[in-house]
Amino acid sequence: MKQKFTEKLKKWRHDHQEQYAKTIIETPKEMQLYSMLPFPGAVLIMGDRRMGKTATAHEGANKMHQRRGLPAVIHMPHVPENIRRSIQRHLPDWMKVVVRRSEWPKNCVVIYDEAAQSAHARRSQSGAAVELDDLIGISGQRNQLIFFISHHSRKLDVNIITEVNRIIWKKPSYAHQLFERDEVADFSMRAYDYFDQFRGNRPWLEATKAKAKRYNLVLDFDQFGFYQCKNNLPPWWTEDLSRLFQDVQRVVKGVI
Repeated sequence: MKQKFTEKLKKWRHDHQEQYAKTIIETPKEMQLYSMLPFPGAVLIMGDRRMGKTATAHEGANKMHQRRGLPAVIHMPHVPENIRRSIQRHLPDWMKVVVRRSEWPKNCVVIYDEAAQSAHARRSQSGAAVELDDLIGISGQRNQLIFFISHHSRKLDVNIITEVNRIIWKKPSYAHQLFERDEVADFSMRAYDYFDQFRGNRPWLEATKAKAKRYNLVLDFDQFGFYQCKNNLPPWWTEDLSRLFQDVQRVVKGVI
């Protein structure tokens, strides 16, 4: 007897639900950080404060420079010049701090640190958000890898989330995954569970946080699968530089 279209549709939905569930439940495959970076492409890095989001983006840029010779820029509008200069002194000569999107060169890595500074969801209809959406769209033509960094997705325009090729999670807080956008809520809960294994049934201690900092959970939207990888700190990363980026976030909070 010929199968009815309604039965075919039911099976089609079931198969896709199975694939969705399998992606979330399966143990993430182990990969190297460099192999998880799309070029050209866009990557969103999310997670709790002080869990290594910015350092991970810098290490990603370091790998792209080592393997492909790419320069990098750190996009920092709304940040006082004295802080920008202090950060620049800590960086290698192939990585520059910039304040305008017109300064993003072709064939480069862009680090959009604390993406909320000018991609905030409340500014979705602004000219800046539209311009940013256009820049993501043409990043392929310009051979750019763009890292967006934010604590959670509610701070970001939804167009950024739908355009990224990868989401990299550092350890999120329970509140972050609880109040995530609906589109990524299941994936963020998976990330919370993944990092929660590092502490077992014990409270978070500095030692377990330090271990969790070395790991990334990556959602690859191109292959639709979860992967895990470790990352080291880039050679120029210091505690002084880390504190400077904390200063940046405090300044940005006053702007948003």
